Amino acid sequence: MIATIVTLLAVGVMTWLGFWQLDRAEQKQRRIEQISARQQQGHSRLAEIRLSGADLRDVPIEATGRFEDGKILLWDNRIYEGQVGYEVLGILTTSYGKLLVNLGWTPAPEYRAQLPQVALPKGMVTLQGVVVQPEVNLMVREHSEEGNRWPRRIQQVDMQWLESHLGLGLLPFVMQVTDSQSYGYYNNWKPVVMPPEKHYGYAIQWFGLAAACLTIFLVALYKKNKGRVDETDL
Repeated sequence: MIATIVTLLAVGVMTWLGFWQLDRAEQKQRRIEQISARQQQGHSRLAEIRLSGADLRDVPIEATGRFEDGKILLWDNRIYEGQVGYEVLGILTTSYGKLLVNLGWTPAPEYRAQLPQVALPKGMVTLQGVVVQPEVNLMVREHSEEGNRWPRRIQQVDMQWLESHLGLGLLPFVMQVTDSQSYGYYNNWKPVVMPPEKHYGYAIQWFGLAAACLTIFLVALYKKNKGRVDETDL
């Protein structure tokens, strides 16, 4: 009886995981299609989207303003082509509010105590990029190192936390600069990290495991019942 319950639970969980992977694959496919469609629209002005309540992810935008001098955020533990580094963020003051801008990735120095040598563009600049809305990882408890020195190392881009600790009102999204190399950085933007094909592959694996588990159970049950019948005949 216990073996039956455990087997059915295992088969149920693996089947659910298979369907979950199929759902994730569909979500990723829709996201890829959305990115492709929005890239064809051209860049929207900041004024056109700042008050929009729609899903703004992946919308190409253009913004003009000045970076707040010296106020640089270094997003820690960011990987680019297998190397650990930081993503460099600055605060761009525009006519429509303060916009957090991700200029791109830079490698980490050899020692943890060191910070990379980074700089923000000077004067009035016009930037092009895409809207990114970073997800907050609730498992990350440390947001930033203690102290008020700049550049400031942060562990994730939590907009509410940043507003509170920087004492600034920020627009509710981040601009990921497209042409990062023009400013001495690398573009590390990956809106879809795992393609739909991998999710389909994982789904097949989970369904295969569920089928194998059920088959083994049924074969064992058959042999057990057959043994009982043979004993009865004797």
